Amino acid sequence: MATKHRLGQIGEELATAFLEDQGWQIIDRNYRRKGAEIDIVARDPKRGVVFVEVKTRKSDSAGSAWESITERKMDRIRRGAATWLVESGSYQSVYIDAVVVEINGGLAHIEHRRSLI
Repeated sequence: MATKHRLGQIGEELATAFLEDQGWQIIDRNYRRKGAEIDIVARDPKRGVVFVEVKTRKSDSAGSAWESITERKMDRIRRGAATWLVESGSYQSVYIDAVVVEINGGLAHIEHRRSLI
């Protein structure tokens, strides 16, 4: 049985492959700064730079993955996006998406929601 951390890593790998299959370029992963975190920074050919939150679940016994993206979590993502943009010297519109990976019996279902803000 995978630990919670390992399950998250698997979910991020699946989300990365999913986005790449959609033609996205992965720019950065697991970007962490004080009070800020971004799972994936990617370039969507249609929108530009997108900050992606990834949630992975084996079941929804602890609530749905979508419910876990709280306003507090969104604040941390926004701070991370702002810091990443400053550090990269890039000033552009900010898009925040989420990818939920549900793993059940070795099968993965991936759902992508665009523009959470």
